Amino acid sequence: MLDGLAGGVHDRAVGDVVRLQALATVAAPDHGEVFVDARGDGRAMRVNWHESEGVVVLSLWKGAICTATFRVPATDLPDLLRALTDGPLGKV
Repeated sequence: MLDGLAGGVHDRAVGDVVRLQALATVAAPDHGEVFVDARGDGRAMRVNWHESEGVVVLSLWKGAICTATFRVPATDLPDLLRALTDGPLGKV
């Protein structure tokens, strides 16, 4: 439905710019953190623990849509943390 008309009928030409409604905000995970992307535009990374599976899930979000996930085994977390803290900001 576009412009409030059913059946996809509308008065816009192909290529016209249309204003889309903003995506709804999604609640933060129960067991984790949310980090907002420096570029803004609704981008965020969520870090969510799945203790029963022995993994941490990193998920990338654009507004209310999850665009990618990466499962880090708990045994790899020390190496990940070392890589993050040994970078340029960790050497200050």
